[in-house]
This record gives sequence, structure tokens and C-alpha cells, in this order.
Amino acid sequence: MTDFQKHIELNKQLNGRLKTLSSEATIKDCFHHKKEECKLPIKNAHSLQRQGSLKILEREVDGNLSVYCHTEREVNKQNDFIDLKPLGRKAASTFFGFCDFHDTSLFSVIENEPEITDIESDEHCFLHSYRSFAHSYHRKYEEYKLYTSRDSEVIKILEELHGRAGIESNKMFVEMALDDLSKPKERMDNYIENREFDALDYLCYEYKHTIPIACAACTTPAYNLHNVPVNISTDPTYVYSNIITTALPFSKRSVLILAAFPEEPNGVKYLDDIDNIKPNILQEKFLSYHLINNAENCYISPSFYNSKSQLWKKEYCYMINYIGAKHTPYMGFNKFFPINYFSVSEKI
Repeated sequence: MTDFQKHIELNKQLNGRLKTLSSEATIKDCFHHKKEECKLPIKNAHSLQRQGSLKILEREVDGNLSVYCHTEREVNKQNDFIDLKPLGRKAASTFFGFCDFHDTSLFSVIENEPEITDIESDEHCFLHSYRSFAHSYHRKYEEYKLYTSRDSEVIKILEELHGRAGIESNKMFVEMALDDLSKPKERMDNYIENREFDALDYLCYEYKHTIPIACAACTTPAYNLHNVPVNISTDPTYVYSNIITTALPFSKRSVLILAAFPEEPNGVKYLDDIDNIKPNILQEKFLSYHLINNAENCYISPSFYNSKSQLWKKEYCYMINYIGAKHTPYMGFNKFFPINYFSVSEKI
């Protein structure tokens, strides 16, 4: 058996294990703070609009309409690498994060007409940011549930993947992340309670073409354009700065909504720095770097990905592997960054 065949076999085993881990980690809980208003069931809600951006991105792959996600992978036997795996939009970007009542009542303004989003509307920008934050917050709690599981099968799998010391280390980092997110969560609760849609600092862009990527996530970027640290510190009291990120392709245009908390000055400066990047192509490349380097909940169109060479795809997936590894150094930015999701030449 060759090394690559061994890798394929290990990947098959890993996929089975990941299904077990995913099942164990799942949490069904409404993100909204007014639990007394909740009406069951807790829905498997989309953080990105199924009938909006995800539908725009999907294309036929092997006879099925699909999108690609950076976290869904499969072995490309012909070209010897772990490739992106086609995913139906029904399963894309879902999480059990809102009850039926809140999922319907909160987001009807931006959901009833999938292409209505107006970046001049604080309400629209806030609701997208609120949902993107909710998804990341929910996923972090699911990660905590996984690493604190007492299920013997789950513990065995985690020990095989990470070792006991690795489990404890991962659990510690997740606990720290949840602690860092506790105050932003309180702020989001207050904002939605009082309809303070202008409470976040926004940086928004509209493009007159359809970009090949959609994203809904809360990120903590490591570096700015000049590779100056933004969220890197050994000080346990350091306040991390969140950048809530939402990228939405529509049929004839696209929008990017970045949001920061005013109480987190590094985040506000990060947005100011982006807005001052010139020329536009450099700004587009840095925004692309921001998405691929910081956000997990990203979906790309097969129209974009499948137009590339096998070498490009392999290098793209290697980059994802590097970024996703827990103990690799943070990837910096340079002007030769090879990806530009926002270029007119990449429109779909």
C-alpha cells in the first residue's frame, strides 16, 4: 500500500469518526436572549440565505446542484490531494441556533426578499451581522461540548486524533474563546433588545457583479495589511477584537458587510485601515485574505473553483489545510496574494 493509499484509508476512517463527533457536538439552543419568547422547534437555520446567496452560488457538479465549503473535503485520487467536496445548499451553513419564532420574526426584513439587502440600512447590516455572530458563537459552544464529552467512544476518537494533552489544550483555548465572546454576546443582546442597529461600526462595500463566495462569521484577524498584530498576545487580560463578516452574492451585485464593536478599538482601526487601502486591487486581495484566513463558514461557487487548473486547486487546498491546522503560525499577507474573490474577472 502506497503512502497516498494509506492516506485515503485514514481519511475514510476519519470521515466516519467526524460524523460521530459532529453528532455528539450538536447543540439545539436559540441564540436570542429572551428565552421566554421561544417557540419550538429549534430550527436547523441557515446562516446564509438558502434561497438567496447559496442558490446564486450553486452549480451542477456530478449531476447535482452543489456549492463548495472549505471544511467539507474528500480525496482527489487522480491528483493526490484532499480536495473540496460538493455540498447541497440544503445542508450548507445550517446550525440549530434559533427557534421557529425568532428565526422568522427577527430576519423577515432581510429574508422575505432575498436580494433586498441595502448596505445603507443599519437594520439590514445589523441583522446580517447578528446572525453571523450567532453562528460563530453557536459553533464555539458546540466545540466546547465536544471537548468536554464523557462519551467513551467520543473520548477514544479525540485521544486518537489529538492525544490527551491535545484535548486539554484545545478545551482550554475554546474556554478562553467563549470567555472572550461573553461580553460581545451581552452587547448583541442589548442591541437587539433596544433596536440599536447603529451601535456597531460598519464598513460596507457593494460590487456591481456577482462574487463567487458567501460568508457569515465572527472573526478575530491576526494581522492587518502591514502584518502588524491585531489579535496576537500572551497577556491573559488582552481584549480581542472581533470583526463580524458577511459576504453576500446576489444575481447582479454583491455586498460585503464588516462590523466591529466600538468598545474594541483594534477592530475599529482594522476596518479603518481596510477602507484606506489603495489601489482597489490591493484592497480586494486583502479582503480575500481576510475571508480565507479568518472565516470557517465560507462557501464558494463551483463556477469559480472548477474553472481553475488542478495545480491551482491543489495549492488552494494546501493553503486551507495550513490555515486550519491548530498549531501552525498565522499566515501573513503580501501584495502577491494569489486569490481575489472580488475581482470582476472572477464574477460568476
